[in-house]
Amino acid sequence: MSAVYHMVHYRRFTADAKALKGRTLEALCREALNTQTAGAALWARPEDRVFDTADADRRKIFLNKVADLSDAVFGEMCLAQDRDLQALLSMQPSVVKLSNLTTATVYDLGEREAPTGSQFIRGLAYWLAIGDHVFFVKTHSMTPELVRLYIDWLLKTRGAVVDPETTIIFNAEIDKAKAAGDIGEIRSLRVSGKAAPQMVVSVPAEEREVSTSRRIADKFVQMQKAVPVVEALFGKAKTESLVESLGPKEYLAVDASVKVRGSRTAESRAKMQGLANDLADASDAKVQIEGADGRIVDGDAILRTRMPFHQPHEGSNLLEFDNVADQLQEVYSRFVKDGKIEA
Repeated sequence: MSAVYHMVHYRRFTADAKALKGRTLEALCREALNTQTAGAALWARPEDRVFDTADADRRKIFLNKVADLSDAVFGEMCLAQDRDLQALLSMQPSVVKLSNLTTATVYDLGEREAPTGSQFIRGLAYWLAIGDHVFFVKTHSMTPELVRLYIDWLLKTRGAVVDPETTIIFNAEIDKAKAAGDIGEIRSLRVSGKAAPQMVVSVPAEEREVSTSRRIADKFVQMQKAVPVVEALFGKAKTESLVESLGPKEYLAVDASVKVRGSRTAESRAKMQGLANDLADASDAKVQIEGADGRIVDGDAILRTRMPFHQPHEGSNLLEFDNVADQLQEVYSRFVKDGKIEA
């Protein structure tokens, strides 16, 4: 069985509580898909599940396969574009004159429209709504915002299960303080902003003094000599030229970025986790911590994880519908078990 890895993204659905009337996103999607027209529910009307984005590219989103899993709603979105053309290379060679000096044998490159009654697909999204949690996998030109726009249209316009004035938000960030777990093994961390450790280079007439701009919560050792660090990056000659060019109010600032690559040891994992915790305490700096199951930016966790998915055949752009449903539910269960989200 051929498999491919994709990133599973997490979002938290929020909207005006009064408009929701106690209903979750899962319940709202199910209710919208149960709406009847001419005796048929929306599940059975694919032509009515097409959302026109009305943008300059004239894109449309087809909610193709969609299923009630009893404890979740799962669907497949297909992104298409009006008057779309696909470039094709005809493998029949021909001799053409390309310039006054060049006559070459080439293949014919042209464009074709999709056959009548079909559409070229420019992106896919497989999404799962369980409670107010949303998990999705996207490919090619599909974006998280397009997924949100479709759900917004489904609930407000097509299904009319919430007030059209309701603001629907898919939060990418959650308050890490509300989650009992973390984002898994820390792989990299980055600090930037005014409070980050900075190399300050001033050039008085009588001597050169190198120091840091400030400490972050006393957790960083001050860099007493910035020049050797700059020399390591740019070389001695370029560093000297750069220092000579600085004005009296200028200084060099470097964002701190640390990554550990290769085979990890228990000691290095523990040390990186400790550094990440120290950085998270530095409220003045912009802190980004990358982990195995997401990232934290300024104290907010953005959850995601890579998972394997079955393909119909090797090299396919499609994923097997049932397998994606199983894998997204597995991610949900894992995040709940690890305390990253609440059931």
